[in-house]
Amino acid sequence: MLLEPARPPRPNLGPISIVLLAHNEAEVIESVILGFHEAVVAKIPGSEIIVAEDGSTDGTKEILARLVGMLPSLRWEEGKEKRGYVNAFKKAMTLPVNELIVFCDSSGKHDPGDVWPMYGMMADHDMVLGYKVNRADPVYRNVMSAVFNRVVNTYFKVGFKDIDCPLRIFKKTAFQDIAAMQWRERALINFELTLRFQYRGYKVAQVPVRHFPRQFGESRGLPPKKLPRVIVNTLRNFSAIKNDITRSGFRTVA
Repeated sequence: MLLEPARPPRPNLGPISIVLLAHNEAEVIESVILGFHEAVVAKIPGSEIIVAEDGSTDGTKEILARLVGMLPSLRWEEGKEKRGYVNAFKKAMTLPVNELIVFCDSSGKHDPGDVWPMYGMMADHDMVLGYKVNRADPVYRNVMSAVFNRVVNTYFKVGFKDIDCPLRIFKKTAFQDIAAMQWRERALINFELTLRFQYRGYKVAQVPVRHFPRQFGESRGLPPKKLPRVIVNTLRNFSAIKNDITRSGFRTVA
């Protein structure tokens, strides 16, 4: 059963930095930003939204330039050219001023209200990630995700329901520790990020989140034509990632 969005929990855990990655999302970027602003940022003083734009050519830049003039809490980091998901992600994570960071893509497939259950758990955790309930993706993506999660849980001996879900909240200090490491993935980085948090000894939890169909076009981050190559490359990385996270200084969290 899904948790309903609630008013800001008490005690207040401090302001949030919401980081959104955007590449050619002109159809939805304004509604996504306004949604997070109204549901979260406007309710916690000192919170902000940062959009890391990654070389868009469809009018996304122009929309962001206009919105920055409307919302004092909005910052826009422009990508002069497409840097790719990993580079854009790591650059984006250097920008927040607050300790609590909410990360999401800008596809419009997630409900900003689902940030509140995650936020309320951050007094006792270092990362809380969502797992999509009634996932509104094409059947082939749902099947692939289910198989992927089962394989990951078996190989790495973890128990995540949706390890690569982009909607999550984490502490900046913990992320900076993880970011200093060499990452192996170039596509499904949320899965590797989660594993590194878990094996490093940080407290990780998961909560159910809503999921909506994509309204315009195919996925910008992982279109269907890239899926076979991404899957093969990710599977090839499993051994190297496991060696990294189980070496001296790492420990599995019970």
